[in-house]
Amino acid sequence: MPRLALDPTSRACRSSVTGRSRNLPFTCSALPPAAITGSSPAISRRCATAAAASAAAALTFLHPSNRAMSSPVSAARDVSAGAGPAASSPSASSPVAGSPANLDLLVVGPGVLGSVLAKDWLESVPGSTATGLTNSDKSHDRLRAMGLTPATRDTLPAGRKWSFVVFAAPPSGSQDYVADVKAALSLWDGSGSFLFTSSMSVCAVDDGGQVTDTDSANPGEGEGGCPLVAQGAAPSTDRLLGAEQATLQAGGNVLRLVGLYHTNRGAHTYFIKTGTVARPGGYVVNLLHYEDAAGMGAAILRGDGTGPFRGRVLFGTDGVPVTFEDMVEVCFSSGVFPRVPVNFTGSFPEGGSTGRGKRVSNSASRTALGGWSPRYPSFADFMRAGGKDFYNTSGLGF
Repeated sequence: MPRLALDPTSRACRSSVTGRSRNLPFTCSALPPAAITGSSPAISRRCATAAAASAAAALTFLHPSNRAMSSPVSAARDVSAGAGPAASSPSASSPVAGSPANLDLLVVGPGVLGSVLAKDWLESVPGSTATGLTNSDKSHDRLRAMGLTPATRDTLPAGRKWSFVVFAAPPSGSQDYVADVKAALSLWDGSGSFLFTSSMSVCAVDDGGQVTDTDSANPGEGEGGCPLVAQGAAPSTDRLLGAEQATLQAGGNVLRLVGLYHTNRGAHTYFIKTGTVARPGGYVVNLLHYEDAAGMGAAILRGDGTGPFRGRVLFGTDGVPVTFEDMVEVCFSSGVFPRVPVNFTGSFPEGGSTGRGKRVSNSASRTALGGWSPRYPSFADFMRAGGKDFYNTSGLGF
């Protein structure tokens, strides 16, 4: 099975803040490139720097010599016993839709997003368990404090399968991202739900126009509300689209996320630290707090609303687009950050309508999840309320 670099501190590197004007979520991955023999195109220079800084955490994922690539559907109900938490059985009053074999969750890549998703799962599903698969034991104390059972490739129970699996590891540390997602799919027993956290960067709209999820009932088609980036246009989107396709073909679900943030992580912190940014201040981005992304992921797994879900694409956004300039200004006007000079020196391309971002709506996804809404309605609301969240109040050192 392929080698996958998993870092316990970050979900994904989907930002091009310092590079092209593609509207990618601003979640800089610290996934280390160590142990990778081939090159992996950097999505942003800042992310590459962070990845290099965490190189010591690199470790292989699941080796072909000791993991079977069985079909998750044909392997349904295969919950072999082994080390780790005992399999939990759903009860008649379970908040989980459908008939899963158990209430056990495996998070591949339990970083800033994945670990809080698991925490949400444990709190909302009585009798459940959550295992976090990492490359090293660096974050294991934090994961235990959050109620997860940490595991590495060497300690993951051989032959064990989970009814609920989340793949929250970014592509930046992988030689073959699609194969890695398929490896994770082989750990799913076919019941419950599988979730791949993707990115809205796969949507080709970049003229400041509207993107909707009205076609999410027909996943992968890329028609109407979310035209997809053409295959071959960029290695980063090729990897994501390939992983989405593998997930959907196996009956799993995809959550396309916009730019994720919490007080001390996100595009705003980069802009404030950098001071001079070679991007247009009027560029439009879409945001979602990490806790809300985690909560939405847990809702999909539980099958809230119209679930259980199979082969669905849902969008994760707070629905309140914001420009770079406005994002930075509310950081200062709210008092959460001391005011410092920040200058956006870029300009929009002349003679065209590209390079302006997109405005993402997820009304259909919210409806499918029974009226889901974010805890933090917008970036501005979050900052004006003081910028306090789990990440900076838990004392867990995120």
